[in-house]
Amino acid sequence: MHLSTLSVLFGLAAAAAAAATTSSAAPTTTSKCNADNCLRAVRASAFPSRDGAADCSSFFEATVTPATSTITQTATVTAFANKRRRALNAAEDALEARQVTVVPSAIPTYASACSGSVRYSSACSCIGVTATTSTATTPVTTVTVTVTADVTKPTVAFTGFYGQNCDAGTENGDDGSFIEGECQSLPDQISIDEEGFSAGSSTGLTAADCMITFYTDTGCTVVERTAPATPGCQFVGFDFSGELTCSA
Repeated sequence: MHLSTLSVLFGLAAAAAAAATTSSAAPTTTSKCNADNCLRAVRASAFPSRDGAADCSSFFEATVTPATSTITQTATVTAFANKRRRALNAAEDALEARQVTVVPSAIPTYASACSGSVRYSSACSCIGVTATTSTATTPVTTVTVTVTADVTKPTVAFTGFYGQNCDAGTENGDDGSFIEGECQSLPDQISIDEEGFSAGSSTGLTAADCMITFYTDTGCTVVERTAPATPGCQFVGFDFSGELTCSA
């Protein structure tokens, strides 16, 4: 009787130990994917031609477009300060360029069982797809800044006279100036006193480097003669226009 009792006790102990060993070896599951219609649609095992993983990868891929890089180049435009010109003013609003991140939000139509992006993302994660980020090429824009460089042409100022020899007291008040490359009308002068030569922006230029061509018409087309641009009195009784030319 004593031996039977001991046998029973040893049997119970062995069973308890085996149960304890089996319990400790069983895995503990903290979470699992819910095999609902959303996940089934994404797995698409019944549709071999459907690549649910590829669609998930596309959905998870965020594209970052860096801020536009601006290259500024300068264009210099020459403007003659002593030549009549029309000024054009343009104002442009400069907008600050910023980096843009685009995250896809379109769920494939076959995954309509997924009620929204959260469930679709969860199903994609269940098939092993993770989020990725790609960076696009930095866009480049070129801005041209126009800089106006004001220069002045050589000029010869003159005083007009009714007299033939620039006689004092015969000034007609119709004074003017010859500007290089421009036609100057001489409507009422009989003689002119050339004075006040200015080289303008032409470095090293002197009056001796310039000539005045006189014309018998008012449009500087019919040449009558040429004369130095140096100071002095010029008879222009037969001349109705003139033009200054210079050479460095």
